[in-house]
Amino acid sequence: MKRYGYLAYILTAGLLAITSDAFSVTGEEAVAKFQARMNGIGTMRGTISWTDDSGFIYTGNFKYMAPGKIYVKFSNPSGKVIASNGRKLYVYNPSSNICGIQELGGGGSGGIGALVNGYMAIAFGGPGGYTIKLSSNDRHYTNITLVTDGSYLLKKAVLKNKNGGGTTISLSGVITGEGMSPGTFDFNVPPGAQTINNPLNIK
Repeated sequence: MKRYGYLAYILTAGLLAITSDAFSVTGEEAVAKFQARMNGIGTMRGTISWTDDSGFIYTGNFKYMAPGKIYVKFSNPSGKVIASNGRKLYVYNPSSNICGIQELGGGGSGGIGALVNGYMAIAFGGPGGYTIKLSSNDRHYTNITLVTDGSYLLKKAVLKNKNGGGTTISLSGVITGEGMSPGTFDFNVPPGAQTINNPLNIK
Protein backbone atom coordinates (compact mmCIF):
# COMPACT_ATOMS: atom_id res chain seq x y z
CA MET A 1 0.00 0.00 0.00
CA LYS A 2 2.83 2.37 0.87
CA ARG A 3 4.47 1.56 -2.45
CA TYR A 4 1.37 2.62 -4.39
CA GLY A 5 1.12 5.81 -2.32
CA TYR A 6 4.75 6.63 -3.10
CA LEU A 7 4.16 5.92 -6.80
CA ALA A 8 1.14 8.27 -6.84
CA TYR A 9 3.26 10.97 -5.22
CA ILE A 10 5.99 10.59 -7.86
CA LEU A 11 3.47 10.72 -10.72
CA THR A 12 1.76 13.81 -9.28
CA ALA A 13 5.05 15.62 -8.77
CA GLY A 14 6.12 14.75 -12.32
CA LEU A 15 2.88 16.03 -13.82
CA LEU A 16 3.16 19.28 -11.87
CA ALA A 17 6.72 19.75 -13.07
CA ILE A 18 5.75 19.10 -16.69
CA THR A 19 2.78 21.47 -16.46
CA SER A 20 4.88 24.19 -14.83
CA ASP A 21 7.56 23.87 -17.51
CA ALA A 22 4.99 23.98 -20.30
CA PHE A 23 3.73 27.38 -19.15
CA SER A 24 7.07 28.84 -18.02
CA VAL A 25 8.13 32.02 -19.78
CA THR A 26 11.24 34.19 -19.59
CA GLY A 27 11.03 37.87 -18.77
CA GLU A 28 11.96 38.85 -22.32
CA GLU A 29 9.34 36.52 -23.79
CA ALA A 30 6.68 37.86 -21.45
CA VAL A 31 7.48 41.49 -22.34
CA ALA A 32 7.35 40.68 -26.07
CA LYS A 33 3.99 38.92 -25.68
CA PHE A 34 2.63 41.77 -23.57
CA GLN A 35 3.69 44.35 -26.16
CA ALA A 36 2.25 42.29 -29.03
CA ARG A 37 -1.06 41.92 -27.18
CA MET A 38 -1.40 45.60 -26.29
CA ASN A 39 -0.18 46.85 -29.68
CA GLY A 40 -2.63 44.53 -31.42
CA ILE A 41 -5.69 46.13 -29.81
CA GLY A 42 -7.73 48.26 -32.20
CA THR A 43 -10.37 49.39 -29.70
CA MET A 44 -10.89 48.89 -26.00
CA ARG A 45 -13.23 50.13 -23.30
CA GLY A 46 -13.72 49.51 -19.61
CA THR A 47 -13.23 51.00 -16.17
CA ILE A 48 -9.97 52.59 -15.08
CA SER A 49 -8.70 53.60 -11.66
CA TRP A 50 -5.34 54.94 -10.63
CA THR A 51 -3.68 56.18 -7.49
CA ASP A 52 -1.21 59.08 -7.59
CA ASP A 53 1.68 59.98 -5.26
CA SER A 54 -0.65 61.66 -2.79
CA GLY A 55 -2.82 58.56 -2.50
CA PHE A 56 -5.79 60.12 -4.30
CA ILE A 57 -7.75 57.54 -6.29
CA TYR A 58 -9.15 58.55 -9.69
CA THR A 59 -11.87 56.39 -11.24
CA GLY A 60 -13.76 56.55 -14.49
CA ASN A 61 -14.83 54.85 -17.69
CA PHE A 62 -12.54 54.89 -20.69
CA LYS A 63 -12.59 54.25 -24.42
CA TYR A 64 -9.51 53.73 -26.55
CA MET A 65 -8.89 53.51 -30.29
CA ALA A 66 -5.54 52.94 -31.97
CA PRO A 67 -3.51 54.89 -32.64
CA GLY A 68 -3.45 57.30 -29.71
CA LYS A 69 -7.13 58.10 -29.21
CA ILE A 70 -8.57 57.98 -25.70
CA TYR A 71 -11.56 59.35 -23.81
CA VAL A 72 -11.88 59.09 -20.02
CA LYS A 73 -14.99 60.38 -18.22
CA PHE A 74 -14.39 60.42 -14.49
CA SER A 75 -16.81 59.56 -11.72
CA ASN A 76 -14.18 60.61 -9.16
CA PRO A 77 -13.54 63.52 -9.47
CA SER A 78 -16.98 63.78 -11.00
CA GLY A 79 -17.22 65.25 -14.48
CA LYS A 80 -13.51 65.56 -15.18
CA VAL A 81 -12.52 64.54 -18.73
CA ILE A 82 -9.26 63.54 -20.36
CA ALA A 83 -9.57 63.13 -24.12
CA SER A 84 -7.27 62.84 -27.09
CA ASN A 85 -8.10 62.52 -30.77
CA GLY A 86 -4.45 61.86 -31.58
CA ARG A 87 -3.81 65.50 -32.53
CA LYS A 88 -4.78 67.33 -29.35
CA LEU A 89 -5.02 66.36 -25.68
CA TYR A 90 -7.84 67.89 -23.63
CA VAL A 91 -7.96 67.96 -19.84
CA TYR A 92 -11.20 69.49 -18.56
CA ASN A 93 -11.95 70.18 -14.90
CA PRO A 94 -15.57 71.23 -14.30
CA SER A 95 -14.90 72.42 -10.74
CA SER A 96 -12.61 75.18 -12.06
CA ASN A 97 -14.22 75.35 -15.52
CA ILE A 98 -10.74 75.23 -17.07
CA CYS A 99 -9.73 73.15 -20.06
CA GLY A 100 -6.09 72.58 -20.93
CA ILE A 101 -5.46 71.89 -24.61
CA GLN A 102 -2.12 70.39 -25.56
CA GLU A 103 -0.97 70.09 -29.16
CA LEU A 104 0.47 66.64 -29.77
CA GLY A 105 3.36 65.85 -32.06
CA GLY A 106 3.10 63.08 -34.62
CA GLY A 107 4.24 59.54 -34.09
CA GLY A 108 2.90 58.97 -30.60
CA SER A 109 4.71 57.31 -27.73
CA GLY A 110 3.44 53.78 -28.32
CA GLY A 111 1.62 53.75 -24.99
CA ILE A 112 2.50 51.34 -22.22
CA GLY A 113 3.91 48.88 -24.74
CA ALA A 114 6.71 51.34 -25.48
CA LEU A 115 7.04 52.38 -21.83
CA VAL A 116 8.38 48.95 -20.83
CA ASN A 117 11.26 48.94 -23.34
CA GLY A 118 14.79 48.85 -21.93
CA TYR A 119 14.12 47.06 -18.64
CA MET A 120 15.48 43.89 -17.09
CA ALA A 121 12.50 41.58 -16.75
CA ILE A 122 11.41 38.50 -14.84
CA ALA A 123 8.03 36.85 -15.20
CA PHE A 124 5.97 34.13 -13.59
CA GLY A 125 2.46 32.81 -13.87
CA GLY A 126 0.46 30.53 -16.12
CA PRO A 127 -2.65 30.33 -18.30
CA GLY A 128 -4.69 32.17 -15.68
CA GLY A 129 -2.45 35.24 -15.75
CA TYR A 130 1.08 36.57 -15.54
CA THR A 131 3.11 38.97 -13.41
CA ILE A 132 6.02 40.76 -15.09
CA LYS A 133 8.54 42.63 -12.92
CA LEU A 134 10.75 45.21 -14.63
CA SER A 135 13.71 47.13 -13.23
CA SER A 136 16.15 49.76 -14.50
CA ASN A 137 18.16 52.35 -12.59
CA ASP A 138 18.38 54.53 -15.71
CA ARG A 139 14.65 55.12 -16.23
CA HIS A 140 12.23 57.57 -14.60
CA TYR A 141 10.25 54.61 -13.29
CA THR A 142 12.92 52.35 -11.85
CA ASN A 143 10.49 49.52 -11.08
CA ILE A 144 7.36 48.47 -12.93
CA THR A 145 5.09 45.56 -12.10
CA LEU A 146 2.58 44.42 -14.72
CA VAL A 147 -0.28 42.06 -13.93
CA THR A 148 -2.03 40.55 -16.96
CA ASP A 149 -4.64 37.96 -17.75
CA GLY A 150 -3.76 34.74 -19.56
CA SER A 151 -3.70 36.52 -22.93
CA TYR A 152 -1.28 39.20 -21.66
CA LEU A 153 -4.01 41.87 -21.57
CA LEU A 154 -3.14 44.44 -18.92
CA LYS A 155 -5.07 44.28 -15.64
CA LYS A 156 -2.80 46.33 -13.37
CA ALA A 157 0.41 48.36 -13.60
CA VAL A 158 2.42 49.61 -10.63
CA LEU A 159 5.05 52.22 -11.57
CA LYS A 160 7.61 53.32 -8.97
CA ASN A 161 10.29 55.99 -9.25
CA LYS A 162 13.63 56.25 -7.44
CA ASN A 163 12.03 58.02 -4.48
CA GLY A 164 9.43 55.31 -3.97
CA GLY A 165 6.58 57.39 -5.34
CA GLY A 166 4.63 56.56 -8.42
CA THR A 167 1.32 55.50 -9.87
CA THR A 168 -0.89 52.43 -9.74
CA ILE A 169 -3.27 51.87 -12.66
CA SER A 170 -5.98 49.19 -12.73
CA LEU A 171 -8.30 48.19 -15.58
CA SER A 172 -11.48 46.18 -15.16
CA GLY A 173 -14.46 45.13 -17.25
CA VAL A 174 -12.33 45.47 -20.37
CA ILE A 175 -13.90 44.73 -23.75
CA THR A 176 -11.79 44.82 -26.92
CA GLY A 177 -12.65 44.88 -30.60
CA GLU A 178 -15.92 46.82 -30.49
CA GLY A 179 -16.76 49.21 -33.29
CA MET A 180 -16.11 52.86 -32.42
CA SER A 181 -16.29 56.13 -34.31
CA PRO A 182 -13.17 58.35 -34.36
CA GLY A 183 -15.50 61.27 -33.58
CA THR A 184 -16.02 59.79 -30.11
CA PHE A 185 -12.62 61.18 -29.16
CA ASP A 186 -13.22 64.78 -30.27
CA PHE A 187 -13.86 66.85 -27.15
CA ASN A 188 -16.06 69.92 -27.37
CA VAL A 189 -14.96 72.52 -24.83
CA PRO A 190 -18.04 73.62 -22.82
CA PRO A 191 -19.22 77.20 -23.54
CA GLY A 192 -17.72 79.67 -21.10
CA ALA A 193 -14.86 77.42 -20.05
CA GLN A 194 -11.44 79.06 -19.79
CA THR A 195 -8.90 77.43 -22.10
CA ILE A 196 -5.16 77.18 -21.57
CA ASN A 197 -3.22 76.25 -24.69
CA ASN A 198 -0.19 73.97 -24.42
CA PRO A 199 0.07 74.04 -20.61
CA LEU A 200 2.79 71.40 -20.70
CA ASN A 201 5.01 73.86 -22.61
CA ILE A 202 4.76 76.57 -19.97
CA LYS A 203 8.06 76.95 -18.08
